[in-house]
Amino acid sequence: MSGESVGGRVLIVDDNPVTLEAMSLALDDDLAVRCVESGESCLACMQEFAPDLVLLDIEMPGIDGYETCRRLRACLDVPVIFVSAHDTLDDRLQAYDSGGDDFIVKSYDAGELNRKVRHWVDRQLRHRQLAEQQASTQEMAMNFLKSMGETGVLLDFVRKSMGCLDYVTLATNLVNAINDYGITAHVQIRHAADAVTLTPHGEARPLEAAIIEQSAELGRIFQFYTRMVVNYEQVTILVMNMPKDEALAGRLRDAIVFLAENAEAIAEAVSVRQESAMRAETMQVAAMESAEAVETLRQMYHDQRSETMRLLHELTDSVEDAYLFLGLSQTQEETVSRTIRQGADEILQLFVVGDEMDQKFAAILDSLGHRKNDSPEVW
Repeated sequence: MSGESVGGRVLIVDDNPVTLEAMSLALDDDLAVRCVESGESCLACMQEFAPDLVLLDIEMPGIDGYETCRRLRACLDVPVIFVSAHDTLDDRLQAYDSGGDDFIVKSYDAGELNRKVRHWVDRQLRHRQLAEQQASTQEMAMNFLKSMGETGVLLDFVRKSMGCLDYVTLATNLVNAINDYGITAHVQIRHAADAVTLTPHGEARPLEAAIIEQSAELGRIFQFYTRMVVNYEQVTILVMNMPKDEALAGRLRDAIVFLAENAEAIAEAVSVRQESAMRAETMQVAAMESAEAVETLRQMYHDQRSETMRLLHELTDSVEDAYLFLGLSQTQEETVSRTIRQGADEILQLFVVGDEMDQKFAAILDSLGHRKNDSPEVW
């Protein structure tokens, strides 16, 4: 199959003519297919054929599949499926590290091959349509920059992000701010626990995360073709579609650097806020536990006071009830009663000091933010 097709274009790269013929025949008829027998031929026809997908063998004369994929990744964003008889973990890891998107093992099932090819071709066609739409809005983006100004986007980003308490919100604000300039970017914000990597479509896929992690090692500002990387200690921005217009690209480059600088400062502030929030939460828990302990002590004091008074009354009543059996004179009875009541009064005087203690308990509870319960009536 060859020529144009509405179904997309597939480039098959393999040094075995039999394999090329078999794979070409196995693909759906609505796909335009071109076959080449080396990595060098693959690179040479990329601009002219502009495939939506590359099916790439690993072992070939000249440059192998891994190196071919790395060179493709340096200048083009086209999905690559490795097709190989080798299926070791090392083979798959090398395919992943070189920039591959998927892996098919020879001998493959024709249905599996077509499903995977269709998935990646459809995805690439959608991305191409978006790219065309973005290209048509570059002039609009320029007018937008002139009317609103780079500073307006930056100030809006800072306003939305100054109170951030988490890195996901900060990364989302950063992606949206860059999108306001009419360009697309992937961002990563690194922190002590982990890293947040986002794209305009949400959380980054493993391959996307791997690419931005590698980009973080490319220096402060690194640009290749329509891509640009801006790196700080905690923040990396990978712009996917810098405009070709030099004047517009220069203004956008300055704006992205300003955004990255401010995102770096805000990321440091998020770390401080999170530590402060953790300390505040710990103190709040401690205050609640302290309040509960004080409230328990206060209640124990009230219970003890009530029980003491009850026992004193019962003691006085029991002694006076026993006079009939003790055979005491009236004078003796009065003396005993007076002695017992005097002792009871002295004991009850101790609770005058106890009232002051109860007030102090209440004051402690108020200072801890605990609602004070009314003291039970005991007199």
